[in-house]
Amino acid sequence: MVDVALDVALGLLTASLAVAFLRFLKGPSLVDRLLAVETTTLIILGVIAVVSVKYSFEFFVAVLIIAILSVISSVAVAKYLVGGRPF
Repeated sequence: MVDVALDVALGLLTASLAVAFLRFLKGPSLVDRLLAVETTTLIILGVIAVVSVKYSFEFFVAVLIIAILSVISSVAVAKYLVGGRPF
């Protein structure tokens, strides 16, 4: 039963990854593309977490590291867009 739920979650995450990637390609502004990249990163984190639960719990460290890097990079790009300097 859990395997079926994880497979459904993986399928839904894959579909949402495709939609977020399309938003990245067709985004009319740079801010839309930044939000699409952030969403794509979060979806990839979800995929890694689902695969980690399904197969091995050793990938949770990768999820934490990617999440921290994602937040730092998003804040830096947002500050660059607003003020012209990331730090």
